[in-house]
Amino acid sequence: MGTKGNTMPLYEYYCEPCNGVFELLRPAKDASKLQPCPQCDEDAKRTVSKQWSAFIFREGFARRLPDDGGYWHLGHKVSQPLTGAVYGMEHPEVRVSRPGYDAPSVEEIEQYEFRQTIQAEMKRDTGTKIMNQSVDAQDSFFKARLQHTSGTAKEQAARKRAAEGVKRAKNSTKKSAD
Repeated sequence: MGTKGNTMPLYEYYCEPCNGVFELLRPAKDASKLQPCPQCDEDAKRTVSKQWSAFIFREGFARRLPDDGGYWHLGHKVSQPLTGAVYGMEHPEVRVSRPGYDAPSVEEIEQYEFRQTIQAEMKRDTGTKIMNQSVDAQDSFFKARLQHTSGTAKEQAARKRAAEGVKRAKNSTKKSAD
């Protein structure tokens, strides 16, 4: 049995000129350096990714392609993996896939705010929400535009006011229900 400190990891290398694959015992610090191929003496690249994996296969065969250390996110090559929470699994390096909405105007925000106030009053008076599919669809589209655009400073202030109005309306209906 070996003594502590004299064991080295096994690395696989791929030689492009002769299409050869070979393995070498190397210290970890030398693993990423080019190594001479035992067949043709040309420089060969390490094929194992930076993260260790016991088995690396592509199309059912042992991987024979050099790994550039990149990552894949939903079919797109990226330089870093996702490490935190993101909106809709969108990677910051991948171009945003959301449709390009125009920012809602101040008038549209005020109309939405008014509709929310009326709905809250109707719910408070009747105890149930009045369903109107066309208004609900319009509001859903408005909310998408509100979330995915920034707009001018005036529009942002109106947006903030609308969000606060919606919160107040929800809180007032909760209090009246209790």
